[in-house]
Amino acid sequence: MTGTMSERKAALLLASLHPCDRRYLLARLPKTSADAIRATGGRLRRLGWPARLLARELLGDDLRTVTAPSAPTVERIVALSDALSPAWFARVLCAWPNLDRDFCIALLDPAIAVAVRSELDRIGALPDNIAEAIAAEVVAAKPACGEA
Repeated sequence: MTGTMSERKAALLLASLHPCDRRYLLARLPKTSADAIRATGGRLRRLGWPARLLARELLGDDLRTVTAPSAPTVERIVALSDALSPAWFARVLCAWPNLDRDFCIALLDPAIAVAVRSELDRIGALPDNIAEAIAAEVVAAKPACGEA
């Protein structure tokens, strides 16, 4: 395959998308880049490989960084502690590894904070696919009335 490493990565990612999405994104790139990515993506699709699986496995962290949901506000996360059990709230905190967990826990009722901290110690890190699914659910969920 030809093209720069970035063009090959882009071609792999775009090959995993629906054709309408692929066309939309390619139309917004400079013509020379779009042409190179389109040609590389075409060769990749003709091979018949599972592009979505390949993108996930080969691009790994690059793909997760681009597609990761944004962390909700601290207020939203703390509000979730009222709606979720300590076990599930601990998993929500695990969904965003860069989140300051100690700060969020400090905002909780002391009894809930102890239970959440205990659960965090018990479960450790979540598998990436589980953390991504929890994060997506939290981001997709509508805030409760009065919640930020």
